Amino acid sequence: MDRSTKRNFNFVNLKHPDDLKDEETQLRIRRLAMTEVGRARRKPKTKRERNEIVLEFHTPAEERLKLDRLGGGQLDPFGPYPIELDASARELLASSSNHPSQLRASWWPVGLSCAATFHNVLSNSQNFQLQKLNGFFPSQDDGLALTHHHKALRHASEMMKDPAKHKSDEVIGTVASFMCHHALLGNFTSDDWYKHRNALVRIVGLRGGYHAIDKDYLRITVTWSDLIGCFSQDVPPIIPLPHQWEADSKSPPNSPRPQRPISLAWKQQLPMQLDWISIFDDIVQLISLDREFSEKQLVLAITSGSWLEPTIYRLLSIRPLQKVNNREHVIEEVCRLGTLLFLAPFWRILGQSPVWTGAISRNLLLVLMKNLVEWNELKPLLIWVVYFAAIETKDLGERSQFVFMLGVLTSGMQLQGWDGTMQVVKSVLWVEKVYAGTDELIRDEVMHIVHQNPIGAALGDIAPSFLDDISGND
Repeated sequence: MDRSTKRNFNFVNLKHPDDLKDEETQLRIRRLAMTEVGRARRKPKTKRERNEIVLEFHTPAEERLKLDRLGGGQLDPFGPYPIELDASARELLASSSNHPSQLRASWWPVGLSCAATFHNVLSNSQNFQLQKLNGFFPSQDDGLALTHHHKALRHASEMMKDPAKHKSDEVIGTVASFMCHHALLGNFTSDDWYKHRNALVRIVGLRGGYHAIDKDYLRITVTWSDLIGCFSQDVPPIIPLPHQWEADSKSPPNSPRPQRPISLAWKQQLPMQLDWISIFDDIVQLISLDREFSEKQLVLAITSGSWLEPTIYRLLSIRPLQKVNNREHVIEEVCRLGTLLFLAPFWRILGQSPVWTGAISRNLLLVLMKNLVEWNELKPLLIWVVYFAAIETKDLGERSQFVFMLGVLTSGMQLQGWDGTMQVVKSVLWVEKVYAGTDELIRDEVMHIVHQNPIGAALGDIAPSFLDDISGND
């Protein structure tokens, strides 16, 4: 059959009508629909295709079946567990498949290790149930989740009365489970997450260091509990990478590296600022080496972690503005924050939920509004960052600011309409299977701003420093 007439079908499998309320399911359906709209609206251009990296996502059926023993399938509610289950706990256990698949093979054994961690698993399970019902993850526990959380606290207190357990795997896993619980809620105002992290660091120090944790699944969970909380707040992680993650964050040695024009421009413009661009180059290569996002990567995401975790760790660790607040470091900080927003949808596709990006987009907006810098040949990076900020942020006020900035950039750089803007975005880094259809979410708003010639109007709506820079007056 001729390719132009061949029909393509995309299926979204649902177990229950309520699954349609799930935010990730709705997002997937919308993106599939917008992909077809985009294909019908315009034909791909050869020049644009050279700048796109295409990923194909496949679900390995045999590996999904293996998840039954990792806590991903239907569980026996009458099997051996750390606590005696009542009817409510059995129901939560049966619905534990609603937990994200990310690193399930690591946190699930930790969850089964003692009563305290298991109660936190049940508390989280209730919150994921609420996510399915309401379409969003709650920012605080409801009555049932809070009940299990308090039981976890009580069991943890009982364990700490036994000096023989102060440095045990069970106590380390318990403290990590509290960190994960608070990080999933995305609520850090009470400092509970920080208190548990400080306690974890002290306990591991008494144990003899992180290398003294000999169970791989526990060692990964400990870093994971720090990483997801740090990502949600955009703060540097303090718990070291597991050995399994260190090699995964960098591209394999002696393998061919795709040449990105923006990378060459960066090294010519900012030859002394190599922290961010080194990570960016590794991201480009890691994606290009795994164009189909192979079954191996999906299995790693479920078990020990894919390249995303250590890459996000590296991005959270570099802090350009802590050195000095000059042009080079401002640009690097903007790109660091933009790359975190770029990677957030990848994380969701690999099974992580929720992925809180509010602090990252908020910090990005603050940096852009407060700093006047000249981007020169690196302006494509600025458009790339602002684009992903506009589609990722959930705050409507911030979204309108980023959309406005994108309109000003499009007008100021005299790009050829929306297609010209998207060509610039895709020239930096783009993955069709992840971001297809996202341009439809903001295109009309951006072009409305462009047609109103915003550079000469609405000066009070955005920081003049930003306008002066991106309007082309370098």
